[in-house]
Amino acid sequence: MRTPVSLFSASAFVLLMGVGTLLSSCKEEIYVAAPSVSVGQSFSGDTLKSPIKGTIAGRDKPYYMVSDVTVNEGDTLLIQAGVKILVVGNPKSPGTFGQATNNPGFVVNGALLSLGTKAAPVVMTISDNLKGDPAAVQSVASDPAFKGYWGGINADGASLLVLRWTDIGYVGGAYGANAPTGYSAGDAKYGISMLAKKPNAVFVLEDSYLHGSVDDFIRLQSCKFSVMRNRFEKTGKAGGESLNVKAGSVGDIAYNTFVGAATNGSKVASVAAAPVQANVNTYNNTYLNCGYRQTKAGRGGSINYEVQAAGLVYNNLIVNCRFGLRMRSDDQPDLTKIKYNNQYYYGSTAGQVAEFNAATAGSVTANQPNDTRGAADANDPKFLATDLTTAAGTTAAPSTTIQWTNFLKGSGALRLQATSPAMGKGFTTFSPLNAVSGLSVGGLFTPTVSLPGSDAGAYQADGTGNQQ
Repeated sequence: MRTPVSLFSASAFVLLMGVGTLLSSCKEEIYVAAPSVSVGQSFSGDTLKSPIKGTIAGRDKPYYMVSDVTVNEGDTLLIQAGVKILVVGNPKSPGTFGQATNNPGFVVNGALLSLGTKAAPVVMTISDNLKGDPAAVQSVASDPAFKGYWGGINADGASLLVLRWTDIGYVGGAYGANAPTGYSAGDAKYGISMLAKKPNAVFVLEDSYLHGSVDDFIRLQSCKFSVMRNRFEKTGKAGGESLNVKAGSVGDIAYNTFVGAATNGSKVASVAAAPVQANVNTYNNTYLNCGYRQTKAGRGGSINYEVQAAGLVYNNLIVNCRFGLRMRSDDQPDLTKIKYNNQYYYGSTAGQVAEFNAATAGSVTANQPNDTRGAADANDPKFLATDLTTAAGTTAAPSTTIQWTNFLKGSGALRLQATSPAMGKGFTTFSPLNAVSGLSVGGLFTPTVSLPGSDAGAYQADGTGNQQ
């Protein structure tokens, strides 16, 4: 008979060690019991304390974060469905909230699982009075989404980070004078980082809502990952990607929506002679109005592969972006290990159409036989409720209107109408990399990796794909 591993006892170390072997050997399951015994400091109360482990139980009233909260090596933190964490900073210094000395976040050196549901997501956010009107089209300089109030989740030292049905917003506070190795004082914190220090680190993000960051919302390096069916909006103030994947990372990016990213919705870059080449399949995502806040010439787009990166790129719906799929020309991806086709492009202006292959950005992207391309206003994908007439300006000088149009009014607006010409444009005869296939936290979580879909973009006519 299999003996369960208690998530919150000393034997939780088995869970973390198991993560390192799950993906390099035959599949094994880790069974986690409901917490009954606590070793060390288990969480209780209203204000999160550091170090923390155990369970943050779902309830109606919020919990509060006032300073950095650390999950130590060998420990696991489970955040249950329905939990709301209000980040308020140091209560003795409310006027400095969001400054380098007062923008707390999670620091994960063990494992963190945030397991919301569609009906009861986990929410990590700031007080409503600081948000203004999230649906107002406003200057990036004054938009609270780009203030960087708190520090997000630094999982560089983690073995496992799982976020399912989790809403995270208003991240990107600056590091202070005691920035950790690899970062500098004044750098904006990534919303979620796993620049993995441990071998076989695993990151899974499913069905979550990520919005409001100063720089990259997510940056990954040297980990195995799956990013499935999420919504990204208002990511990057004057630069930064929604999702930035670096050398040593292997995984899938699929069925996500990226709206108004400062630079790219998703970017993949390896390094020459990396021990593990970045290998990422990017398929069935929707990109809208991306690339217009990037201030550096030649940057800003939708999907970017460069610096010896490998992978498959299919079935993406790229609409009114500054640049289309970019295979960077001056520091090329590994073109011997990249295949791409079946992208569906729409541009409302001739300038957007001219950049479907990211020519101005320096790109070796070539037209593919099953791509959908046309003149300005051709091939309208017929979203359920999305305005595609926003004035874009030019590639070199984007309009402030499109720089500020970086969100959707309500979820589901990027679903396709029944008459959409984007239906049936997908290619399905390939498989996800499914680098997280061996992970199973028994009784709590198993990743759900969605297969390629026959319709372009994140939403499928049969109801699969993005569920938001």
